[in-house]
Amino acid sequence: PQFDGEFDGLPLLAATSRYNSLQLRFEKTGGKYFSFQGSYTLSRYTDDSSAGPNDWLGYYSLGAPQAMDRLSGETGLSANDTPNRLAGIFTVNLPVGKGLLIGSHMNRWLDAAIGGWSVSSTYTIQSGQPIAIGMSLPRLADGTQRPNVTCSNPGTGISYHSAAATGDPFFNIGCFADPGDQQLGNAPRYFSSLRLDGIHNMDAAMRKEFEIREFIKLQVRFKAFNLFNNTRFGLPNNFYGEPLFGNAKSLAPGFTPRRIQMVARIEF
Repeated sequence: PQFDGEFDGLPLLAATSRYNSLQLRFEKTGGKYFSFQGSYTLSRYTDDSSAGPNDWLGYYSLGAPQAMDRLSGETGLSANDTPNRLAGIFTVNLPVGKGLLIGSHMNRWLDAAIGGWSVSSTYTIQSGQPIAIGMSLPRLADGTQRPNVTCSNPGTGISYHSAAATGDPFFNIGCFADPGDQQLGNAPRYFSSLRLDGIHNMDAAMRKEFEIREFIKLQVRFKAFNLFNNTRFGLPNNFYGEPLFGNAKSLAPGFTPRRIQMVARIEF
């Protein structure tokens, strides 16, 4: 009785998770001019500890349980929940050139310039991961204290990408409150409605082979990574009580702007 509030001297070093998904695969191969393959996943991932003792998850260590010896009250969305993911690749052999649909009788020099090109692309579209919100000055002796949520919609109604690009807060600050000394907050570990920037990436390439002689070929390739130069922002300030709470000030780890390469390869 002399210890107020939570006492997690013996944390439960275990966790349970549940993953449900619908997975679709689509493919068209063997075509003379066009082929593609890809997959789509619709999923939901829940658990009762995405971090806890597993703090190597980086961004997601804030999702550690508040009461580590009572994980039954921590069940909710997982740090790794990404409801939608679409990924694939397609290749188009342009029907322009000698012996092809357009320009079948094209002369050798014109064919060398514009004939026989192929275009390929890989693309990934994925939902952003959910955000955890902690306390700037937690007052919980054990566990990771979370704030109280006082309204139904803790967001500001604009997308995370728009908020980060304009410098506006992504969270509705008035929707959060301090739960008090040694009290558990009612906020979930991760918010389904508050998510980081998703992945929207497309890489593309153009390729052509020149037959210089019978056993000598020259292959030229142009490659563009992050073709549309889509910016992906990193984690916002997610500690309730700090002045910049809800503001994003950095790019996501691993993000790279558009890069273009030209490659020449001789086979002999």
